[in-house]
Amino acid sequence: MDYCGFEAALSKPRLNRYKTACNGNELKAFELYKLNINLSKDFYGILALFEVVLRNAINNHYKKHFSDDDWIINQTKTDFFPEEKKNIIIKEHNKIIKTKLYTPDKLVAALTFGLWVDMFSRNCFAKGNKTLLKIFPDKEKGVKYNQSFIHEELDDIRKFRNKIAHYEAICFNKENNIYVPYLEHILQKISKYIHFLGLPNDFLDSVDSPMFNIEKLKSFCVEEGISFEFKR
Repeated sequence: MDYCGFEAALSKPRLNRYKTACNGNELKAFELYKLNINLSKDFYGILALFEVVLRNAINNHYKKHFSDDDWIINQTKTDFFPEEKKNIIIKEHNKIIKTKLYTPDKLVAALTFGLWVDMFSRNCFAKGNKTLLKIFPDKEKGVKYNQSFIHEELDDIRKFRNKIAHYEAICFNKENNIYVPYLEHILQKISKYIHFLGLPNDFLDSVDSPMFNIEKLKSFCVEEGISFEFKR
């Protein structure tokens, strides 16, 4: 398919930022778009692993804390969750109940990454007696890694995840410049919290690392004379 057909299928607004970054060169824009897809594919793998291990760690912690395997739905009867989150949980719970195959684990799997990240919000953290940081046995020491800072960093990962889930470009910054440090920084954050959770350094080796395509993006920009930002 030539670029015009590609543009007609995907829409001009979606491709314009790639074309602009490539100084109007359609062939280069097509290559850059494919690079973004490959980067998204690589990040999807490690994000999938991270989301599962984080939610499992939170779930296992509160199962013990509340002495309740079904703590999530039961805490909707308290003030642990804000009303908005309660409604989301109850809705998912009722959907599973209708299948007559309900288990607490099915509810855990049905909840969004955003809800798990919000377990570190001020309200949920306090209602859990401020114990949730125990899921990070290898967390760096010091006041920096408090509830608020961890919530902010995990929310950065969530926002990045949502970009991929909605097929958005992850190689640009807000000014539509190719911005490599953003990709490197997110990868470093995910790796850091995998370590904080007490998992081995090679845990993420089971999926492709984005570093190959990050370096490929750098090389592409240099070889094609495309402007990009490579320092934070």
